[in-house]
Amino acid sequence: MFDNFPLWPAGASTQAFWVDLFYIALVVLSVVTTLAIFVVIAIFGMKYRRRHGREAQPIEGSLILEIAWSVIPMGIFLLIFAGGAVIFFNMRTPPQGASEVYVVAKQWMWKLEHVEGQREINELHVPVGRDIKLIMTSQDVIHSFYVPAFRVKQDVLPGRYTTMWFRATRRGKYHLF
Repeated sequence: MFDNFPLWPAGASTQAFWVDLFYIALVVLSVVTTLAIFVVIAIFGMKYRRRHGREAQPIEGSLILEIAWSVIPMGIFLLIFAGGAVIFFNMRTPPQGASEVYVVAKQWMWKLEHVEGQREINELHVPVGRDIKLIMTSQDVIHSFYVPAFRVKQDVLPGRYTTMWFRATRRGKYHLF
């Protein structure tokens, strides 16, 4: 999405577009909300500023206004939750027939083994356009398997197997953290 933007890593998986789109939507929503609040505060500050010889009048509550400023943000938050949940479940449910790669985290290294028998240390070579399912565990402490270009991250715990999947869409070298 932002391949020429230097602070944004290149998206190289099927999930990257949706994660980026969701993130941008959250940033835009935050900026618009912040500006709207600033404008309303500025308008009310000018309209209701203190003036000599004018007494303040008590304001009675408005049921419609109170319901509106409770229901509208709740609806926005539910939409954010639903969008995040859809992306989360799509990222956590590997498709049938995905190629499996077994990953073992050790201190300062990742040991990876493909089903075909190929073994790698701190590198993962996968074909473009094919679903890859990682089955991961740790031998010592909690590790975090992270590939920014694929927009995937999974904590790896000792004594527990966790899974993660992705489909690479571009050839290239991408950092494995």
